Amino acid sequence: MGREPIMYTEGEFVYVEYINGERQRFKPTPNNSTHKLEDANSAYILTEDELKWIRQVLSDGDYDSFEISPSYFYKKKTEIERNANKGNVRKELDALRKKMRKFTPQELLELKNEKERKNQGIENFDGIYIIHNCVKDIYYVGQAKGVFNRAYKHFAKDLANPEVYKDYCRGNEFNISLIPLEKTSFSLLDDLEDNAIRAYESYPLGYNRMPGNILNKPTFKNDDYQKVAELILNKIKGTEWFLRLSNGRKRWEYTYRLLLEYKLPLDIHFICTFSEVIKEYKKDNKKSTYKK
Repeated sequence: MGREPIMYTEGEFVYVEYINGERQRFKPTPNNSTHKLEDANSAYILTEDELKWIRQVLSDGDYDSFEISPSYFYKKKTEIERNANKGNVRKELDALRKKMRKFTPQELLELKNEKERKNQGIENFDGIYIIHNCVKDIYYVGQAKGVFNRAYKHFAKDLANPEVYKDYCRGNEFNISLIPLEKTSFSLLDDLEDNAIRAYESYPLGYNRMPGNILNKPTFKNDDYQKVAELILNKIKGTEWFLRLSNGRKRWEYTYRLLLEYKLPLDIHFICTFSEVIKEYKKDNKKSTYKK
């Protein structure tokens, strides 16, 4: 992945912004002649001392020197338990899927309309949706408070998982199961979704980019990783790049490129967890992180 700039207009200038915070600008000309780029104020700056510290934290392989956080220990313990139980969860969910109606993408697109659902006597509900690509035999699992308002978006351009939509456009056959939370042995949507993702191996073998939520917020293995995340987040949260991180794939690729441009260690734990940090921050600050 090379350097990838984005362009946007602010006042009389067009700005060219890079992931590492570097910015240039030019004034558009009426005759579209060659534009002369000039340096602009950086979107943000990571100092040499900050980079040195980040590099040390992300490259230190001696994890025994870190104090593992209790929440991270709980998360890893829970992951082990859920992976051991995924066969039982698969049996439970497969049994429910056999009893319940399976939908096609076309039916979901029609049923996004509340009036149409009422005409067919179909109620919306809180639960999960399991998207099965019958050609590739891979899955996507998602959750929603009102599954009909969410599941159809995967088959509409630029509204959800781009890989699902791409295979749908290629003509792959899909069926979708919508499972109410109340019909399962789980009491929380987060728990149901994460267990289902593991049961159907939709991460990493399917469409899911991340596992489900075990805790209510992204959890780093130690406090130093958390401090690095907070430092970087405070630097980048006002940039144009940050405003455009609208889905999981974009957040993951942005974090990867950010580390790559600064020649920082490509720590997978940090990349995945920091992608979730961005997601949580944007969700909590929707008004200030709108897409321009």
